[in-house]
Amino acid sequence: MRKQITFFSLAMGLAFGCKPAELSNTCDAKTKEYFQATIIRFVTGDRSPSCLPSFDFQDLWGVYMGTGTTGVNAIASYNDQIIIGGDFQFVGPSTGNVVYLETSNGKVLPNRYCPYLKVVGTTGIAISDGNGGFYIGGEFYAVQGVEKFSIAHILPGCQLDHNFTVPNDNNKSVYTLLLAGDFLYAGGYYTDDNSGYLVRVNRYTGALDTSFAPNPNTLVSDLETDGDSLYVCGDFTNIGGYAKNALVKFSLSTGLVIPSFTTTITGGSCLDLHYGTDASGSPVIYAVGDLTTPTFNRALSFFPDGSLTTWNPNPNAKVNSIQQYHNTIYLGGDFTTINGGTTSNYLVSVNNSTGTAINTNYGIGASQPVATLQIIENTLYLTGEFTSVKSVPRNYAAALSLPDESVTAFNPTYDNGITNPGSGIVSAGNGVVLFTSSRSTVNVVARNHFAVLDEVTGAPIEGTPYFDFPIKALHRIGNRLFVGGSFTSIVGQSRNRFAILDLPNYQLSPINIVLSGNPDIRTITSDESQIYVGGNSLTNVNGQTRNGVFALNSSDLSVSGWNPDLGIGSSGESILVVNDLVFIGGLYSGINGDGVTTNYQAVDKVSGIKRGIPSTNNFPSSGVYAQSLVGSKIFLGGQFTTIGSLGTFNSIAVYNLASQSYELPNPVFSDNIVNHIAAYPDGNVLIGGSFTTLNGIPDHYSLGVFNSNTNTLSPWKSSINDVVYTSMYKNGKYYIGGAFTIAHKKSNGGLVRSSLNE
Repeated sequence: MRKQITFFSLAMGLAFGCKPAELSNTCDAKTKEYFQATIIRFVTGDRSPSCLPSFDFQDLWGVYMGTGTTGVNAIASYNDQIIIGGDFQFVGPSTGNVVYLETSNGKVLPNRYCPYLKVVGTTGIAISDGNGGFYIGGEFYAVQGVEKFSIAHILPGCQLDHNFTVPNDNNKSVYTLLLAGDFLYAGGYYTDDNSGYLVRVNRYTGALDTSFAPNPNTLVSDLETDGDSLYVCGDFTNIGGYAKNALVKFSLSTGLVIPSFTTTITGGSCLDLHYGTDASGSPVIYAVGDLTTPTFNRALSFFPDGSLTTWNPNPNAKVNSIQQYHNTIYLGGDFTTINGGTTSNYLVSVNNSTGTAINTNYGIGASQPVATLQIIENTLYLTGEFTSVKSVPRNYAAALSLPDESVTAFNPTYDNGITNPGSGIVSAGNGVVLFTSSRSTVNVVARNHFAVLDEVTGAPIEGTPYFDFPIKALHRIGNRLFVGGSFTSIVGQSRNRFAILDLPNYQLSPINIVLSGNPDIRTITSDESQIYVGGNSLTNVNGQTRNGVFALNSSDLSVSGWNPDLGIGSSGESILVVNDLVFIGGLYSGINGDGVTTNYQAVDKVSGIKRGIPSTNNFPSSGVYAQSLVGSKIFLGGQFTTIGSLGTFNSIAVYNLASQSYELPNPVFSDNIVNHIAAYPDGNVLIGGSFTTLNGIPDHYSLGVFNSNTNTLSPWKSSINDVVYTSMYKNGKYYIGGAFTIAHKKSNGGLVRSSLNE
């Protein structure tokens, strides 16, 4: 571990302005100069030609949406760029919800020298371990691909402590952590029955100390200490065998409730504590939430014996967080007035004598509560649902310099608001803070449904067009990119569900293929003479009737005479060209208007006349959404369960072109919908969808690999949590896209690069 610390410290120094050593003879691998130059090349991300080693710098970004489902529906490539289309508003680094941010600007530390923690779930609290590392708590399930449940220890150098493991005793959500001696105290609640969670574990191993069992009846929100005692706040009414409302005091030495500490709290929840001082310098415990007492509400302070002070800010609604800077107390929450009626939206500073307001106007907009406050040295960090502070744009996280309260350049730019339990914010030294939240990315940039990622860095390029609605299909031919989906405009210009972008600058082509009505384009492919397009509710192209599918002549992009005519209301979902045949998969009830041929059929590539292949009378029972040519076989997938009288084919079938028959027994099948099948030169056939098993084997969730060379299903499990829609192979790596947020037990926003062995 000492080498990791040394390397991390060197990386931090190089990244934040330390002058590197004078270098000479850097191409001699035996010299220290070679080693130092290699480190500098790694840290700075240098990709220029050199005698020094090269590194893979890619930190593949993911796609995100402020609210709602997001995902990648299609992937293409151009030169050293990865092109993605789907349903998203932002792209951002797939960091997970715990990140190291530079205090100067809020930028995340690059993965190459501070490996992303990729925490899966939400994280609301972080505290220092006193030795350069951190404890994090929340409702998460894995850290850096390793199962860790709700509490984890992060070592210096951005690495998970594998030796620290807290028992997974039911699902729990951890709101607060506190380190005292050799114990780590953790509080929260159990998500299965809402009972309270308060334990202490060995700080080095995570082993549970069963002698401490206060058993609160519901939520524990925060913990504080004065060195001898433990103050616990939450929503409980019974804890440690005593009837105590919202706030209680324990002895650290005995682990027992101190019954003499009795407050006047009659109801409500305590959300945050601060052990601070009053105007005379005497120690007091500040407690905030939606607390009630016979005299004061929501923001209170107590002396260490439990007696209430006269401090009374009197906010009109819940207070989420409290911090103290000298004699100034900062409150953040849901309130809109202070001191009984003075307007103060969501953030206020008051004195520590009476609670009288000092500053009531921080320029936070309506309905934008503050979730978390944290003071580190002379900086006040805040998170919440706001989009600006003091008229300075700041999406959901900001920092104020103290004491002048000016907005700093710290600007993490999250994709959506942060609510309780808010964030943990801890100094990591070297101009870095550790930030936790419910968001799984940071430093997002706006990209509506379309983005182009640099293959080397994984980050988005600038200047790409915005689409108003989702993209479902991408297909590149030379310097043209064909795009289909449900969009109606691109950079403000009308394009109804189908468009052409001219490369290399991704400019909208003046050529406009006019689709009437409200179709949804799902698939695009091509051969040497035509571009084939399919979609749902497609009826008319450039004034010509085309139901379900159409084709453009490659030479001039005019509508060709190819016209299979799938019928009104039909859907062409997948198109595969094999020699002189075009196989059309979808949801349709006839070809050439026959009203008989359903869901899958080959047609002539010139005329579109059906060819009776694979069959004239046996058709899949429901939609065919994907197909791929694998040697002399076609793998097709969808929602079908049978193919005519031939028997059971659960969502996947294999048609042998040589024998002109479906393979029986079926070599691969799933328990639910298959949306994507793609074959690659190494023999791997990637199968994606919304299934949970392949060939009856569990845990093949959403993605599986069938090898056509060995005719076997790979035992590899992708650990993807939602639908896979697309894939692409490039430069030895598979790019996989879908609606997932987890892949390989790591946080990944709808896009992951894989070797299929992680």
